[in-house]
Amino acid sequence: MKNYRITMAYEGRRYKGFKTTKGDEAEKSIQGKMENVLGKLYGSGINVIAAVNTAPGVDADMQVVNFKVEDGQFSPEEIRTYLETYLPDDIITYSVNEVDEKFHSQYQLKDVTYRYRLWKKEASRRPFKERNDVKVMDQHLDVSLMQRGAALFLGEHDFRAFTNNRKVKTPVKTIEHLTVEETECEITITMTANQFLLNMERFIVGTLIEIGLGQKEPDTITKAFNSYSEKYVGHKSMAGGLCLQNVTHQ
Repeated sequence: MKNYRITMAYEGRRYKGFKTTKGDEAEKSIQGKMENVLGKLYGSGINVIAAVNTAPGVDADMQVVNFKVEDGQFSPEEIRTYLETYLPDDIITYSVNEVDEKFHSQYQLKDVTYRYRLWKKEASRRPFKERNDVKVMDQHLDVSLMQRGAALFLGEHDFRAFTNNRKVKTPVKTIEHLTVEETECEITITMTANQFLLNMERFIVGTLIEIGLGQKEPDTITKAFNSYSEKYVGHKSMAGGLCLQNVTHQ
């Protein structure tokens, strides 16, 4: 059995997420596109497993997937050349490598980094090349308040209030890094965790936005952790400003 690791990137706005879901056409997911191309190369069904199952509309600057086949009839270079030839322009591969048969892109995940981009109301111009990658704000955000809130997310916490999956079995996650930075036009939120619950990163962003707008106090985050109540959590931010930046493995 041969196991191949692929590093890749994609624009997510015309797809229903990475994973193919029941009832949807495979071509509407990143996974479906990958499996379709690899299936034609090998002449049989291929199962592609992602490190992170990004949601509909979410981009990835660096995603890792793996797939297994019975034999090594194609070299990693031949596999990548075929993928680059037949994948659409909004999906690219950086590398294909043969790895140990035990490697699993999801189960051996160490940490995940997301970035969210906000376009400031007072920016000197409207977004142009960035327009599909940012959330445009129509109100001023207080970055200092957002930074105070961001600090409260650091460390190990129970994030069950920050997910759509209310029945999650392992809600305790560790935020290793979370920064809120600004330039003339943008505010960028970057976060790294050992794992994210369903839409957890978007609820974190939505909470920080509402803190920046003065609609919530920074300590609402602590209240959400202690009470498990979603009433202390902000809105789920739109997918368009979110990008999977990096994944690392053990």
